[in-house]
Amino acid sequence: MRYPESDESFRCVTSLTPTVCDLCGVRRPAQCGDEPIAAVMEAAKEQLNGDLIEKVLIFAPDAVGIHLWEKFPEHLAAVEAIAPLRIPIRVVMPSVTPVCFASMFSGALPEVHGIREYAKPVLTCETLFNVFPEADWKTAIVAVNGCSMDTIFRKRRGMTYISTPKDTDTLAFSEYLLRQPQYDFVLSYAYDYDHAGHAGGPFSADAITAFKTNLDTFQKLAALTDEVWADRNRLIVFAPDHGQHDTDNGRGGHGQDIPEDMLVYHFYAIRPARR
Repeated sequence: MRYPESDESFRCVTSLTPTVCDLCGVRRPAQCGDEPIAAVMEAAKEQLNGDLIEKVLIFAPDAVGIHLWEKFPEHLAAVEAIAPLRIPIRVVMPSVTPVCFASMFSGALPEVHGIREYAKPVLTCETLFNVFPEADWKTAIVAVNGCSMDTIFRKRRGMTYISTPKDTDTLAFSEYLLRQPQYDFVLSYAYDYDHAGHAGGPFSADAITAFKTNLDTFQKLAALTDEVWADRNRLIVFAPDHGQHDTDNGRGGHGQDIPEDMLVYHFYAIRPARR
């Protein structure tokens, strides 16, 4: 399979943080070292007439790399129908979950935020989950218990953390929070594709089933935001952390500086309020 060349069109995974902050008029975390994604900022300017985003949904599926979209272009089209701004992203090394999500949500490289291996300490640097609650955005993370997303962003004042037994529960709690008018920023994490890929390879039957479930989940969450946040300017983001490759033993792996692990797409949607 041929992969897109990682060239200047690829932004670093750190670009998500300044993009989300600037769209919402919230200050960037202190250690953020990247700049917003110009295409997303321009789209927001055109669609919102200079107004700010008021509500945010981020769906963060683990290990969904570019190679999946290259193999299943019909699913790429379905996601782009929801979030048409497709941004090629290069993640950071090592390409493992806590390192990549730490960079994604702090805007800082690993040597700055401090997670440089597969470990799940609570980050001490500022992240989105500091600056949004500080700005009085009611913010929540919903994730499977004990995973990186559930652990490394803890101990933030004003945050809501919901730890779930499995992805179906994560979806249910995410839908519940979206229906609560006080919540402004919901991050919903999906674990099953990465887990199935590690067990049988990224293109195994179980992995592809989990991948398709991720797409169904994203469609459900995006549709719900259009229902409950119809009167607010809103941002919807599909943001995986890294990809995954086949290994010699028939299982999936990641952590290497190879296209299968390092290249992902992030998808953004700007939705103006109903007037």
